[in-house]
Formats: sequence, structure tokens, C-alpha cells
Amino acid sequence: MKKRTSLLLGITFLLGIAQADESTQTKPAQSEIHYVQPGDTLWHLSEEYLGDAKAWPLLQEANQIEAPRHMQPGLALQLPSLPPLAAEVSHRKGTAWLVEDDGERIPLRKGMTIAPGDIVETANESFVSLHLPHGEDVVLPSNSRIVVKRQGRNGTRLYLERGELEANVPSQHDHSDVLRIETPTSIIGVRGTHFRVTYVDDATLVSTLAGEVALSHEGQTISVPAGQGARSSAASPVQTAALLPAPTVQEGGQPFDRSLQINLSKVKGAVAYHVQLARDPNFRSIIHDKRDTSPTIIFDSVPQGFYYVRGSAFDSLGIEGHQDRQLILHRPIEASLEVIDDGYKFHWTRIPRLEYRLQLSEDATFSEPFMNRSFATSQGVTLRNLPTDDFFWRLLVSGTSGELADYSAVVASGRQGAARQP
Repeated sequence: MKKRTSLLLGITFLLGIAQADESTQTKPAQSEIHYVQPGDTLWHLSEEYLGDAKAWPLLQEANQIEAPRHMQPGLALQLPSLPPLAAEVSHRKGTAWLVEDDGERIPLRKGMTIAPGDIVETANESFVSLHLPHGEDVVLPSNSRIVVKRQGRNGTRLYLERGELEANVPSQHDHSDVLRIETPTSIIGVRGTHFRVTYVDDATLVSTLAGEVALSHEGQTISVPAGQGARSSAASPVQTAALLPAPTVQEGGQPFDRSLQINLSKVKGAVAYHVQLARDPNFRSIIHDKRDTSPTIIFDSVPQGFYYVRGSAFDSLGIEGHQDRQLILHRPIEASLEVIDDGYKFHWTRIPRLEYRLQLSEDATFSEPFMNRSFATSQGVTLRNLPTDDFFWRLLVSGTSGELADYSAVVASGRQGAARQP
């Protein structure tokens, strides 16, 4: 594993690319000190720092290197700093921070820029998407923490301290690693691909969904192509496996529940399952995320709307497999009571194949309701001349095709006329 130490210096670094007017005073250029590592060449350093491998003679001249093919490890080279290119927060849900050197946490917001040296951290049930300078999109789920180590012409380096990230990287014409992910145990070099990286329990887990990644671990580099996964840790060599197939995603439960139940088909060899909800088909805007050993996963209190749902399974190594994605419409029943001048107006969400029953009672047991009416097609009713203005109410539903027992489910309730309003 290569280790580099960088230091900003106020020195002049002449590249000879343009001639400066003698009468013009220029500010010293920023540069970095790079200590030569075994295997380093001016060709590769020039490609990384100057964006052009053929410009290596400039590095040779600036550092007065007489034998460029015989540089000794530990030799200090002056290299130009790449102009900083900022990443941008493209989505945030929940609580996430930019953590400064002194430990201060600044709440992240959409549109905020992330510079080299910044730390991004997400809390529980929180998600952040970053758009990087070369078109990469990186998504951080809950309880994840990354350090932006470098951003420049030739790519971005991220250090995953804990948690998980998912990245979509556009193809690069020069075949260079535009994104590099480092963990405490491995380095993942990325060109054009879609992949996931997780660091948990001192192990690095990689799933390649499209393209190819290069995983470096203890001096060994292996290719992880699409459809494959890998696990590396300090205690064991790299283990690879084919990704588990995607489970089928289906909406389950009752169609009127506020909770959203997702049923995944069982996958042979799976030890756990994973479901995510998002507003966009590319899952840049994740809003819910759950894992469970059961293929049935329930999200509580999900508002009405369209959701993209994707599900996957984990194997015994902890490697996450392929994903199935579906677009669903979640329509929980919403009911309300409005007091009007001459009565009460009830309104509820109408769902096909469901019948509704509205009950009003003077006590909470509903043993003797003074109103008990059913509705097949309407979305509400206005009631006048009730015997009392202090009453309990509840809305029940029944399936017209036998899905539910006769008005067995209470979907909304409340009390009118007391201190506590419905």
C-alpha cells in the first residue's frame, strides 16, 4: 500500500508552460512534497499531478534529477498541487454533518461544497449524496463516515472510515482511476463502474454491479468484475464470490396501511436482506433503508406517494448481491374531520375494492353507536343535526373481494367536542 505525505509550501514551481512578462510579479505557486515510494516513476507522477504523463521532463528539471529511472525511495520531490475541485451535496435526508479538524459539526445542506480534508458523517436513518468533480455520484447511507483526501484533475480519493458507500462512476476515456476508495484494510481503484463498498468489523466488502474495480490488499491487487464481490481483512486473505441473484420485490400487507410492507422472494444462500426506498430511479435520493434476516421488511408511517423500491440479499461473507427494483404507489387511507357552521364534514382517501363504514358513539367502546353507515364509492360525508356535539368516531374498511373480514380494520379514529381533538 502506498503512503504519501503532503505538505503545502509557498514556493515557486516553474513548469515552463508559459513565458511570464518580466515586469509582472507572480505569487509563489502552491506545491506538495512527495516522498518517492518503491515503484514510483516520473511518468506516473506526472500523469497524476500534471494530468499528462508526457510532461515528466518538467518534473525532472524542477527537481534536478539526473537519473530518473533510478530514483531512491525516500527522495523528496516538489510536485504542483492540483487546483481544488469541490464536490457538492446533491441530496440529504435526516441528520448529516461536515466535521472540521477541531471536531465541530456543521449540519450539511443541499448545495454545500465539500473540499479536500473535509469529513462527511451521517447519523442513523440519514442519507447523503455527493456529486464529485468528474461526474461521479456517491451515496452515503446511515452511520457512515468518509474523509475527502484529494480532488483534482485526475480524480478523487475518499477514505471510508466506517459504514458504506455506493458509487456510480462514468467511463473514463484515458482508463485512469478517477475515483479511489481507501479503507483501513484495502484500496479500491475505480474507472467506469457501479459498485458498493462497506467497511465493518475490520473488513472491507466490495460488490461490483457494473464495470470493474481493482482491489489492493497487502501488496496484492485483484480484479473484481461485474457480478462478483470480494471481502478483505487484516486477519485473512481476499475472498471472492459471485453475487447472489436479486430477490423479487413485491408490496405486501394491506393496501390502506400507513406502514409499507415489502416482501422479497427468498434467495438460496442468503443470510440477510436489504430494502431501500427512494424518490428517483437511480437511488440518489434515498429516504428509507432497512436490513433484516427476514425477507419481509416493514417501514412505519410512509406517506402516500410513488416510491422506487430495491431489494438485495447478503451472503455468508457479508457481500451484498444483485438488486431488483420496482416502482410502487403507496396509498394509505387518510381520514379527517372538519367542523363546519352547521355540522361536521368527514373526508377519507378512496381506494378501489374497499368499502368504508363510519361509526359515531358517545363512548369509546362503540358498543351502541348512534350512527353506523357504510359507503362504497364516496370519499366522505357531511353530517348535520347530530344528537350530541361530543362524540367518538372511527372509520373501518372491508375488502369487496374477500381480502378482509367484514369491516375488521380500523384505519382512523378520533374524538370531537373534548379538549383533545382528532
